Order: sequence, then C-alpha cells, then structure tokens
Amino acid sequence: MNHCLAIDIGGTFIKYGLIDQTGLIMEQGKEKTPPTIEEFWQTLESIISSYQDSVSGLAIACPGNIDTQNDSVKTGGLIPYLRNIPLGQRLMETFALPVEVLNDADAAGLAEAKTGTLKNCHCGAVLVLGTGVGLALVSDGQLVNLAQLPGKDFFHGPLATVEVKETSKPLQDLGQILGLHWRGIKSLVANSGSAVQFIRQASHQLALEQEDGKEVFHQLESGQDSLLQESFTNYCKEIAYLIVNLCLLLQLETLAIGGGISQQERLIEGINQAFDEIVATEQLNLQLQPNFKIQACRYQNEANLLGAFYHFQETV
Repeated sequence: MNHCLAIDIGGTFIKYGLIDQTGLIMEQGKEKTPPTIEEFWQTLESIISSYQDSVSGLAIACPGNIDTQNDSVKTGGLIPYLRNIPLGQRLMETFALPVEVLNDADAAGLAEAKTGTLKNCHCGAVLVLGTGVGLALVSDGQLVNLAQLPGKDFFHGPLATVEVKETSKPLQDLGQILGLHWRGIKSLVANSGSAVQFIRQASHQLALEQEDGKEVFHQLESGQDSLLQESFTNYCKEIAYLIVNLCLLLQLETLAIGGGISQQERLIEGINQAFDEIVATEQLNLQLQPNFKIQACRYQNEANLLGAFYHFQETV
C-alpha cells in the first residue's frame, strides 16, 4: 500500500488525487471549497475517509503562509477562515497517517522542477494563476527561498549582494523586500492576475448563466466580441507586467505559467505578446537571459497535486 492521497486546497475547489509511488495519478476528483471552517473540515475529512484504507500518507497543497515544520497553516491566502490552523496535526490524529503540507505555489514549482518544464533549470519560476497569484522559485530540481537566492547568482546587478532573511514566499514578500515597481505592486494589491476573477468578469460580460472558462476562451477564439478581447488583452498585460518585474530582479531562464487557465494556449500566446510589447515600448534595463521563455507548466492543473506528492516523498 504505497499510494498517497494528494489534496490541493484552492479558493474555488478542493481537488484530490490518488497517486502511486511512481508519481502516476490513478484517479482524481474535486469538491467545491466550502464557505466556513466547519464545512471545510467535513469536506476534507469526507474525502480522506473514502481513501483511508488505500493510502499510506496524505500530501496537501494549501494557499497562504505554511509552517512546513509543523504542517500548519498560518494564513490561508484568499481563504479567510484558514488562519492558525493545525492542519497536519488534526489530520494525523484523525486518520493515523503521516501528513505533509506545502504552499500550493511551491507545490507547483516543485512538480515542474522535478519532472516538468523547469527540470535542469538553474534559475526558474512558476507563476500560478488561480483565485489569487502565487510564485515559486526553483533551482536545479529544488525549491529555493529568498534567503538562498544571493548565493545562487539569481539577482541582477547590486541586488546580488542583498541580505534577505528567511521568509515565506508569496509574491507580495518579494515585492516588499526587493522593491518591485508600482505597477507590479498595484496589480498584486488589486489581485488583477486572478484567473478566477478574469473568468468571472468575462462570463458576466458575455451574459453567461454561470462562470464558464471554456466558453470564455471559445468566444475569444471566435474574435466576435471586441470588448471581451480588450479585457483579455488587459489581463495578459497584468501578468506580463508581473513577469517583467521579476525579470528586472532575477536572472530567470524560464517562467512557467500554472493553474487551470494555463491549459489555454491562447493565454500563453497573449502573455508572451504583452511581454514583448512592454519590453519594446518601455525604457527598461531588462537583461534577459539567452533563450528566456514564458511557457505553460507541463502539469498545468495537476501540478499542485504532484508537487505535494514529491514533497511528501522527500520528507516522510
């Protein structure tokens, strides 16, 4: 019984997958993320109960600030009730299984660093577009934090000598510590890079009965709605500005876009186009690495599950 149950806690859905020891996702499903902490525990424990006799451990990806030493959630990102939650301890006591908890963006980054688009990459990043925006930095198959970066020649110019204390790794922290310019900070504060927010606004604009990402991109492909195209172009520009800011600071070789929306080739094309336009039109001292590229995560919507699994394998 070497299977692991990986769980990806998101602002919209709680996704889960049964993964064998080779990293193959054998089956998966999802439940709507509940509005209260009481319903959250009920949903989570119901999912685990259905697999309890089939797995040897639980690997969890969760948004926000995670204490990986104690497998607890200090803050749950855009899920307000996840604050100071002893997630790992409660699940270990309830199910008598080992539990490992990792930040969701870090999980995506680890999956891509191990066997995805960032494999063999010395300086790479994953930007996860979901309910919010998450960032993971990786080097040579492993996650790296800000305190580790200077020694790895990640920074440009004078920033290479900056002293950074151990810290959590949300994109906001990088901005506060290193001074991303105003456009990037403004975008983060407004959560303008949220894929969920874009799909919600676009669905409303199209007068759809419910939020429907596939229909939004179908309409974009048709090219018949100029206002929708304008909204999409602006969304891609917001993401491109975040990437430009990162490239001003870090010697990135590859930037991978994660989250379910990364499955849309049009999105990757739109972000690349917006990035090229910003670089061409604004006076920036942008020292891009040779062959720098922006591409989709290999594992897209499954990256968080796989990354949580890899973290479990390394830690337990």
